[in-house]
Amino acid sequence: MTKRFFFILACAFLLTFSWFPPAQAADDFESGAALVVEFMDLLHEYHLNKPDATVLTEGAIQGLLDSLEDPYADYFSVEELKGFTDTLNGDLVGVGIEVVPGEQYPQVLNVIPGTPAEKNGIKAGDVIRAVDGQSISGWSLDDAVSKIRGTVGSKVVLTIKRGKDVFDINLKRADIHVPSVSQEMLPGNTGYIHLAAFGSTSSQEFNDALHSLRAAGMESLIIDLRNNGGGYLDGAVDILGNFVAEDTLVVSTLDGQGHREEIRTLEPATADAPPMVVLVNEYSASASELLAGALRDYKIATLVGDVTYGKGVVQTILPLSSGGALKLTVSKYLTPAGHDIDQVGLIPDHYVLIAELQREVAWQLLHPEEVPDLALEPGTGRAVLNGWALKNTLAIEKKDNVYALPLRPVLEAMLYQVFWQDGVIKVFAGQQEVWRSRPLVGKRSGRSDVFMQDGISYLSENLLKQLNIDIVKEKNKITLTRKR
Repeated sequence: MTKRFFFILACAFLLTFSWFPPAQAADDFESGAALVVEFMDLLHEYHLNKPDATVLTEGAIQGLLDSLEDPYADYFSVEELKGFTDTLNGDLVGVGIEVVPGEQYPQVLNVIPGTPAEKNGIKAGDVIRAVDGQSISGWSLDDAVSKIRGTVGSKVVLTIKRGKDVFDINLKRADIHVPSVSQEMLPGNTGYIHLAAFGSTSSQEFNDALHSLRAAGMESLIIDLRNNGGGYLDGAVDILGNFVAEDTLVVSTLDGQGHREEIRTLEPATADAPPMVVLVNEYSASASELLAGALRDYKIATLVGDVTYGKGVVQTILPLSSGGALKLTVSKYLTPAGHDIDQVGLIPDHYVLIAELQREVAWQLLHPEEVPDLALEPGTGRAVLNGWALKNTLAIEKKDNVYALPLRPVLEAMLYQVFWQDGVIKVFAGQQEVWRSRPLVGKRSGRSDVFMQDGISYLSENLLKQLNIDIVKEKNKITLTRKR
């Protein structure tokens, strides 16, 4: 996976895997294995480079894996297996940043508190252009991350671009533990739990956070599964068990022979499920999709955000005699309602493509009595939605005291959904289409309601009126309110 440095895995670790092939199949495997050994012997004896056994063995293993055409199958050496497990559990050696791909260079998505990165001033949004003086332009994300990581106490220099400034930051690598769960209480007694991964302790951390929020008077809940690439299947089962009855179906698995197995919750629900929204995006995968899909199938939660990654297959870890392991796809999974999401993903109930608005929209959906309120400061780009300051600026165009506002951020903040199709912009309120543009021709749509500039679509004040949005203009601020 190249989109992001996440391990996308939903599995229960198996210590043994017994299988008895028919006699003819066994003979074929023995003949094939003998041929591979013979091939390796001949290469070692006669090839000019005299490749050693390790090189040939790893090449043979990789060839076998490539023949499966399975992007999730992998071989781990002893060291790689430890690194994989540590990463899944949030135990790393590095500088404390989470990165995502950019157009040319990786970009910092998040800085972990208390780490060398935070102490030395790295910020979300920084672009990493070089590591130890070596440009990483065009590198895969895995290669860039490997370059940044190293041994505890060693030093690394990151070349950072922030806005127009380019500068170096010297860092000392350290042991980093990335907590899988964080929590807070939002206004209106709405609990918020961010689940970063399904590691070995994640379900217990989630349960503790849920208990703490309930004790504090939580009345509704937002579960944030954005950027969560998965992990242990057991963790998703345990977390769902907080909200459903004992022995409730969580997921069905289907293997290559058509054998179906049902996985069910083991414990009774800890309390009635509160009104709930689950945040998802294109990096929510595997166990995240399993949990989100089950919560929706049982009509416990609404999904908000973007279409999920679409990894509906299950891997298991098979230990090898060398101390390494084979990660192998063994089955596909279906949601409780029988949906196969592999390579499809979960479609949210309410689309919000502006990442910064997703949590605020989730909160708004849990508080329908509140009226969406967006305050904008022309010339500064500052914006406040329902009392929350937005981090990213919103560009506003103005001519003769008439404002043109960025279409998607404004309408999504007002709880509309925006879709583009064949050059036409469609706006929905819930499931009902309430407005559509004419096909965009050049920079305009054939009428003055919408225009394009520098790749951004803008809407006019006239369109705000059509969509029942009030606009109040002050000297240095305009306020938008969606009328009920």
